[in-house]
Amino acid sequence: MQVETILILIAVSMLFLYVVFEGINALRKRSYFNPIPLFLMLLGILFIIVVHYGAKELVTRDWAEILLTIGLLTITAVYVQSTAKMAKEMKEQRLSEAQPYLLLRLDLEEGVFLQWDTYKGEKPPDEFEVTIRNAGKGPAINLEASLWDPKSNYFGTSKGYLAPGEEWQFNMSKNSTSGVELGIEEVWLPELRKEIKQEYAGVVTVKYSDIHHRAWVSYLCLERHVDIEAFVSEAEQNIVELKT
Repeated sequence: MQVETILILIAVSMLFLYVVFEGINALRKRSYFNPIPLFLMLLGILFIIVVHYGAKELVTRDWAEILLTIGLLTITAVYVQSTAKMAKEMKEQRLSEAQPYLLLRLDLEEGVFLQWDTYKGEKPPDEFEVTIRNAGKGPAINLEASLWDPKSNYFGTSKGYLAPGEEWQFNMSKNSTSGVELGIEEVWLPELRKEIKQEYAGVVTVKYSDIHHRAWVSYLCLERHVDIEAFVSEAEQNIVELKT
C-alpha cells in the first residue's frame, strides 16, 4: 500500500472519529451540530484524492470547476449553519418570553424570625404564611407548593394558575394532619439535593409548568438563627428546571 493511500485512509478515519465525537457532544449538551468543520474536512479529503489520482489528467478548466464547487459547498454549509443558529435563537427567545419566575418570601415583619422548634416551653405555630410572586414574563400553571423538612415528609397546597405580576398567599402547614401529604418517595424534591448543598431546617418549594409544558421548581431555604436555632429566617432562593 502506497504512502499516499495510507494518508488518505488516516484522514478518512479521523473524519469519522470527528463526526462521532461531535455528534455525542451535541447530544450530551443538547446543542446544534456545527456542519462547517465537517464540510471543510470532507472537501479537504476529496481534494487530496482528486489531486492524488487525477492531477495529471486535469486541465485549468477542471481545476476552476473544482475550486468553484468547493466554494459553493462551503457557502451552503455556512448558510445552513447560520439559519440553524438563527432558528435556535428565535426558539430560545420564544421560550424565555413564556417562562414564569416564581419568587417566594415569608410574610414576617423586619427583624422578626419564624419559630421553627419549641423554645422555652412554647411550641412553634403549625402554619406560617408564604407569598409567591410571579416575576416572570409567562404564566405559571399547575402550582404545587410544599414544605420540605429533612426530618419528616412533605405537605402541600396547589393552585391552577398564576399570571405574571400576580401573587399567591397561602398558609404552609407543618402538621401532618392538615394539607396534602405527598410522601417522601416523591421524585422531584430529591432532585434539589443537586442544588441545595447545605442542610437547612426546611425548604419551601413550588413546582409548576409553563405554557410549553416545561417543569420548574422554585425554592426558598429556611436557615436557622445563629444564636437561637429554634428560629429560622429566609436564606438561599433559586429556580431549577426539571429535565425529563
